[in-house]
Amino acid sequence: MAINSLCFYVRVPARVLGCLRGGEITVILFPGHGLVLTEPIQTYLIPENLRMPNSEFDVLFKHPGREMIRVLRHDEFCPEIDASNE
Repeated sequence: MAINSLCFYVRVPARVLGCLRGGEITVILFPGHGLVLTEPIQTYLIPENLRMPNSEFDVLFKHPGREMIRVLRHDEFCPEIDASNE
């Protein structure tokens, strides 16, 4: 079986924790679920109006490998996931 056939996308809720290092914004993944996973994201990948502490958005990851694809607003259409649900 080809590895590519095992790839899938996951839309993960995130909340901005803060800018702990220059050029990176640290976010909490799955906020409010009792599990604290943090992820540094390059500042330029997050829209300017979503960079303030406690701002919420979704992060699109490609698995396997946990590769971050992009940041999405909660109500933003995501072709990788939403197109298959239409």
